[in-house]
Amino acid sequence: MKKIVMVPEPLDERKKSWRKLLTQVDKTQTNGYAFVGEWLRAGERAELEVGSFILCYDEAGSMKNWYPVVRMFKVENDLEEVYCWEGNARERSWALAVRDEIAAILAEAQEQKPEEGCPLAGFSDEELIAELKRRGYTVARPAGSR
Repeated sequence: MKKIVMVPEPLDERKKSWRKLLTQVDKTQTNGYAFVGEWLRAGERAELEVGSFILCYDEAGSMKNWYPVVRMFKVENDLEEVYCWEGNARERSWALAVRDEIAAILAEAQEQKPEEGCPLAGFSDEELIAELKRRGYTVARPAGSR
């Protein structure tokens, strides 16, 4: 199911910022290229799958003493912030600080997704059996299962 959401605005429009629809984390990379996905435009609407993640990178603070801010949002009924990290002044190794934790959040969410292509995968056995019985079918488990 898709949802139209507003991609988060930059924290400071004077400095570097970017947004991505995060699909994968490449742990062999040590910089921003570790975060794989489609670019999104800050401050604009996007139609995204419920359960997908938006990764936001911003540089906040003064022009001389900026610091990196990494936030991750999950698309639900609205955007839900699931991760936030702020670095030190002028820190450039921000990707190494957040990469593994963001990869773990993404991996956990992807394991919980129902199988692609099967619209019934999200239903429990009990729900499926109840619906089949309601339609007049006789349902029995094979011998030796569960």
